[in-house]
Order: sequence, then C-alpha cells, then structure tokens
Amino acid sequence: MKLVLAFMFGCLPMLAGAQEKLPQDVAKFVEHAQMCEHFAGEWDDNDKARQREIIAAVDDACGQAQRQWKRLSAKYAGQPAIKKVIDAHANDAVRSFRK
Repeated sequence: MKLVLAFMFGCLPMLAGAQEKLPQDVAKFVEHAQMCEHFAGEWDDNDKARQREIIAAVDDACGQAQRQWKRLSAKYAGQPAIKKVIDAHANDAVRSFRK
C-alpha cells in the first residue's frame, strides 16, 4: 500500500507538468471539465442549502466547459494532439449540460 501511495505521489509532478505544456485556454478547459464532472456526480437530498451550492457549481463549471469545448474544438481542429486532449476531457457532463 505504501508503495502504491509513493508511486502516485511521485507521478503528481509529471501530471502537473503535462498540463503546463498545454495552451492556457486548453488547460483552463480541462480544469472546468474536471470540476463539471465532479459536481455533476454529487447530490444531497438531505441538505437543501448544499444542493443549491452544487447546482450553482454545476451551472458555472459545466456552462463554462461546454462553451470552451465548442470554441476550442474549432480553434484546435488542425492540431491532433491538442484536439485529443480536448476530446478526452469533454466528458458526458460537459457534452450534455443544459441550463
């Protein structure tokens, strides 16, 4: 178990470095898409105040990610490596978001 944790923590700088090499607008899209997926997977029927926070976070992150996805897909259409990153992060929550 310790070995697995050590390996995971050892890989974090490489993952951060990989995202730094992306154009800034693509890195921001990746961040919004990840937040969109995170909040879209949360639900709390017992706490109405928390549920309002989650809905607001989904609206913000998913709305931004969806707008960025459409714009960046067109902008980087001729750059397959970057387009692959964009497509990989255009998760179901981003693609299907409706306000």
